[in-house]
Amino acid sequence: MVAIVYNSNNGRIPMNVIEFLVPLEQMSKSQQKIADFLLKSMEHIPFYTEEDIARKSGVSISTVSRFWTITGFDNLKSFKKHLQEAQYSTPAIKMKQALEKNEQDIVAKMITSAQSNLSETMHRTSLDAYQEAVDALHEAKCIFIHGHGSAACLAQLFQFRLNRIGIHVHIMAESGHALLESLVHAGAGDVVLFFGFVRKSPEAAVIIDHAAAAGYTTILITDLLLSDMIDGSDIVLQVDRGERDAFHSLVAPMAIIDSLSISLAGLRGDKAMLKLQQLHEIRKQYSALLPK
Repeated sequence: MVAIVYNSNNGRIPMNVIEFLVPLEQMSKSQQKIADFLLKSMEHIPFYTEEDIARKSGVSISTVSRFWTITGFDNLKSFKKHLQEAQYSTPAIKMKQALEKNEQDIVAKMITSAQSNLSETMHRTSLDAYQEAVDALHEAKCIFIHGHGSAACLAQLFQFRLNRIGIHVHIMAESGHALLESLVHAGAGDVVLFFGFVRKSPEAAVIIDHAAAAGYTTILITDLLLSDMIDGSDIVLQVDRGERDAFHSLVAPMAIIDSLSISLAGLRGDKAMLKLQQLHEIRKQYSALLPK
């Protein structure tokens, strides 16, 4: 794969598929729609015509035809050729590449990669947005969390951290209409925190759409740079999970979850410390029956 980068106001951001000669934030809205679609649909692009891309991006065919000049390619045909040469990585290829080293090399590579993810997340994280998230969670009447797929463990971790300091949260169903069983209870004064990785899920679309009527605040944790999820969410925390063709790590979003938990414990002060002390005491009381 060809590693492509461009510089934005948020620092160095890796992009593995296409080199934009014009930074994303300087593109027109129509160009951003095309760029967003391409980044999410690389595996399907070889089968699409310009008409297909225009229809799926919601722009005109002429806009798509003009778009290639800012990517460094003459036309769609040359772009497709680049994709073939780049050999777009599937999840299986990513895992195979990760295993093409001996065990010690894998450990060193994964730790180095995690350090890179955390460093990039520092560049992407808006401290203002982070503080908004902390304040919203602290003031929330009820906190709902949605995590789909690999992000489900992040939802469980956040619930575990907050429960320890006396904040009760509700984990929503991962997928399907069961999500609505929780969402119907979310309203004004509540917070729905959800994870949006890779692409916008139907569940994320429902969470964002229903917020307008229900009045709850949405907090999105994402590794995407362009998505209508970002535009539709009240508060956005951006993280880095690795390059598009690499093994995706949860180290960075986990660090954000831990940070939010500690910040909330600080705001709760004595209430949080009391709950932790009560946990210590009850552990001692029942240590014989429920050992660690």
